[in-house]
Amino acid sequence: MVDLSNPQQRERVLVVIAGIALCFIVMLVLPGQFGELTRLDNQRKDLENKIEDLKRHDRIKDDVRERLLAMESLAVAASGTARNMAELGYQSWLIELARTTGVGNVQISTLAASGVRDIYNKVVFTLQGEGRLDQIAEFLRRFHRTDYLHLITNVSPRPSARNSNVFTVSFRIEVLVLPQVRVSNVPNTNETITTMTDEERQMLATIRERAILSEYTPPRPPEPTPPPPSPPPDFHHSPFCFVTAITEVNGRPQCWIHHRTEGRMYHLFEGESFMLEGTRATISKIEVGAKRVQIAAAGGVYAISLGKSFANAEVPSYFLIGIIDVNGNPWTAESVGEPYGVIVHRSLDDNGNAVEKARHVLSAGESFPMTEVSVAVRNIDPAANQIQIEAAGVVYTIRVGGDFSEFGNE
Repeated sequence: MVDLSNPQQRERVLVVIAGIALCFIVMLVLPGQFGELTRLDNQRKDLENKIEDLKRHDRIKDDVRERLLAMESLAVAASGTARNMAELGYQSWLIELARTTGVGNVQISTLAASGVRDIYNKVVFTLQGEGRLDQIAEFLRRFHRTDYLHLITNVSPRPSARNSNVFTVSFRIEVLVLPQVRVSNVPNTNETITTMTDEERQMLATIRERAILSEYTPPRPPEPTPPPPSPPPDFHHSPFCFVTAITEVNGRPQCWIHHRTEGRMYHLFEGESFMLEGTRATISKIEVGAKRVQIAAAGGVYAISLGKSFANAEVPSYFLIGIIDVNGNPWTAESVGEPYGVIVHRSLDDNGNAVEKARHVLSAGESFPMTEVSVAVRNIDPAANQIQIEAAGVVYTIRVGGDFSEFGNE
């Protein structure tokens, strides 16, 4: 038990009671103090955030002010004489821009202004003129290179009824009006809009080269390389085999072949043949007008003039290489598009080598010159593997691989 009469024990009891009372007081007071500190800290943070917001708004205001000042120098005045002067100056600038870019017959008008009251307004211009496509493109390039508050909202080109290379074009142009502007502003006509980059120069050159309103012309096919002709066969007795006559029998052309070493005379029509040195020689064509005979022998076709021997046989000057497509490939059943005929004029030089003198890639309806006559291609028939040509009023049908040297050499 505690003896309160004992001074030491009594002091201990009082210390315990004082500690308990102190703890109770602390429990009651400290939470309030901590809450107040937290509240004050939150208020301090709110004030810091508000200060940052004010600083940010101030910066934005300065930026907006600078942008507005920059825009004011690029806008039309809001009212009074300054606005009239600005509109007239802008019209004059548009007319000068059209003139320097080649757009002619210019007509310009002003429409009613519209916008948002006390914030901005706009003046609408319409400009009509005529020019080539590259001139209109240059007008647009210079317009958009000009640092001014204007905008082309509509472009309406249409082909001119007077000239197929010219467009009649209409522009709808909006120019900004700011209420605070009190001076007459006109677009800057410095040299920067006339200076072109390499890319812009190439763009205008490409537009200029395009005949956009002309009838489409498909690309010409590349010209194929013809195989070299085979030289005439080297017959041992060919110098003694002659074409001695070209005549007609019952309306059919006939040639006389005199083989002197055998002592034989052949009277042959087209398609008939005879043996020469163990090789079959077939009369493929008798050219009455050209006084020549075409002989098919040893895988080739050779021409021999009247009075000449087989030793003088030569490759016909004109012959048809074939029928090709637009890509230059031989025509097949899967080919599409327009067929083209390839005709090569070639002959043998003094050394017996094939020399190409001319080459023609032709579509139906086209023509090319030969000596004393113009030859026109009337029809190209890939299905029948043949071409019809007309010369001197006569139509001839020639199969692919055949020749038509009877018209003479160029």
